[in-house]
Order: sequence, then structure tokens, then C-alpha cells
Amino acid sequence: MEKESIGLSICIDALNNIVNHSLVELREVARHPGEYEVYFHDSVHRELFLLRALDFVKESSDKSLTGVKGSCLDVLRHACETACFNRENSVENLKRAVNSLTEWLNYRTPMTFWLPDLDINAKLNVSRLELLHVSGNYSKHNLSRLTGVSKSIHKMLGDNGYVVSLESIPFTIDYFCEHLNSNYFIYYCSWITELLNNLRWAIYDYLYLSFQELGIRKSEFHFTYNFPSEIDNKTKETWFWGMMNGVLQKPYLKRFKAAHYLKNESSLEWSENE
Repeated sequence: MEKESIGLSICIDALNNIVNHSLVELREVARHPGEYEVYFHDSVHRELFLLRALDFVKESSDKSLTGVKGSCLDVLRHACETACFNRENSVENLKRAVNSLTEWLNYRTPMTFWLPDLDINAKLNVSRLELLHVSGNYSKHNLSRLTGVSKSIHKMLGDNGYVVSLESIPFTIDYFCEHLNSNYFIYYCSWITELLNNLRWAIYDYLYLSFQELGIRKSEFHFTYNFPSEIDNKTKETWFWGMMNGVLQKPYLKRFKAAHYLKNESSLEWSENE
């Protein structure tokens, strides 16, 4: 329970930093009531969104704090198994949300990239996670353009039959990432925001009955908890408190469905039958 509390508290904080009104704007589609498009305020917010999303689904940490060696998504996947706060099968929604995001990230999509510096119109079959890895790291710092990002693009090209030198990749990174950031992830940002927001709400739903069972409001501005017996020292109480405050303070974005026409294929994707 202690490890799960720490992991959930960290994941709540991470998701709050991704799906919030300071980074994205929801706009309802007039011709399709109940469906929404997501917009970034500017390119800087878009890059920050992709960077934080990448860190959430891929950035790995050791297991000393959460008991899980892996990303926040791995921590949530493990919480679905330990399920210390499962009440009336409340963990099922969390399982669905974790599985939906995982399936979206692992989906392999054929895409075409025109890379003029290499004189290649590359057709690549790669996972969305690989593309997010390139986009997110591209926004971090200049050194990544010559190391990790270059190696990732070089591997993508090599795996799809394009033999080029690693030294030539830095010259084409800007073209490659411009395709992704200004096309691919602009198109899919509504969908991935929906999936991340569903995950945030799934944590809320998972913990809500435990929150009702253990939480005590003493006044309008004061809230306390009947801590479970497993939470038996001040440090554990602090993490537990942070986790439960993720229920007390609801997710920033309302539950929403991304527009259905933004879940088909971007202009970079192609069909072998075309």
C-alpha cells in the first residue's frame, strides 16, 4: 500500500502537469456535439506537452521509491495488479485506461517522410511510441539532436531498409521532426490528450470510494484522513495525503471525447493499396 500510494501520487502530479488548461484548450465541435478538438496555445506549449507525455510513458526510474523499475505508465500498470485501494471493482476503469493508452502507443503505422538532405522519400513502419520518443527528445536540448535523436532516426531508417550513415542524420533531424511536430502530433493531439485525461480520471475513479471511506472534512478549509494501518509513519502519511488530494482536487480537464475524424490517419500516413 505504501509503494502504491507513492506511485499514484507521483502519477497524479505528472498527469496534472500534462492535461491542464495552461497547456491545452478544448473546443467543442459544433457539427458533432459532445466531440472536442484540442489546441495548443503555441508551439512552445505543444513541445512541452509532448516532452511531458514522453516522460510519463517512457522515462524510467529505479524501483526504490515506487517498487517499480519503469515509467509512470508502468507504475500504473503495476497498481492495477496490487490494487490496494480497489473498492467495488473500481480498478477496472484504471485497467482499461492503461490498456487503451498502451495500445495506442504500440500501434505501428506506415508513414512517408520526405528527407531532402538525404534525398529519400522514406516509407517507415514504426510505433507511435517511437515517434513520440523522437519528438519529445527533440525538444529537450541541442545535444540530443546529435546523440539519442540521431540514433533513433538512424535505427528507424535502417529497420525499414534505408542505409545511410549516422553522421548524416543531424542534417535531416529538423525536417523529420517538423513533419512530426507540425503535422502528425498536431493531428493526433486531441486523441492522445483524451487518453491521458481518461487515465487521470481513471485514477480518480479508482480512489474515490477509498477517499469517501477514509476522508473526514472537519471544516470548509480543513480535511484529514483515517489512515489505513499500513500507513504507519509520517512519511507514508505525507505520500498518502498527496495521493488522496488527487481525489479531493478533481482532474483539471473534464471528461471528453476527441473528434472522431481526428482518429483516422494523418497526412503522413499511407496505405500500401494506394
